[in-house]
Amino acid sequence: MEVNVNTQKVSGEKPSLFGMITSPSLQFERMRTNAPVWGAFFLLVLLGGLGFMAIGYASLNNPIMVEALKEDPTGTAKYFIMGGAFVTGLFMTAIMFFIGAALYKVIMMFMGNDTSYKKLLSITVYSGIISCIGLLVNAVLAIVLGTDGTVRYTSLGPLFEKGTTAFGIGNSIEIFAIWGLFVTWLGLHITAGLSKKQATILVVIFFLISLAFSAFRGFGA
Repeated sequence: MEVNVNTQKVSGEKPSLFGMITSPSLQFERMRTNAPVWGAFFLLVLLGGLGFMAIGYASLNNPIMVEALKEDPTGTAKYFIMGGAFVTGLFMTAIMFFIGAALYKVIMMFMGNDTSYKKLLSITVYSGIISCIGLLVNAVLAIVLGTDGTVRYTSLGPLFEKGTTAFGIGNSIEIFAIWGLFVTWLGLHITAGLSKKQATILVVIFFLISLAFSAFRGFGA
């Protein structure tokens, strides 16, 4: 009887966004029967925008930006840069949620899993709290240390020279990114019903894709 009552309580409660930090397994158990999206979605999109804006502020320390801003007597250019970064962050965060869930859906169809797109979007969004925290932490560190925001201090990136493939890859091997992948793995296993092996395959695929993109971005860092 007690087990049934506890099960009903878990299934009847909404998942907590910030509970993803301390008890992700419990939140994904709740998400099996109650998978809200939009409240957490808009909050994380806002956090993503703020994170990008903070990175935009840090980018003002870039020597090229410093020289360019000397030609702006009004001092308004930096506000346009930060505003543009904020808007870019809003759109990028939202798009990444939608694309991530869509890719999971396509790959899982080949695995014979029929989890709905909405539930996968919920998993992607709630797992995204970890990435947003990582973005904000690294942005604050860049501002405090007076750097331009291209280095993720919670990654292996600082060990390599900027502008190299190794730097780009190292920037992706990052504490919050790995933590976020593990949380996503839990969601795919608990909420979407994938086996541990299937969830691992999906997470590894996404990690390798992120490494590939980061390797190319490393050239421009």
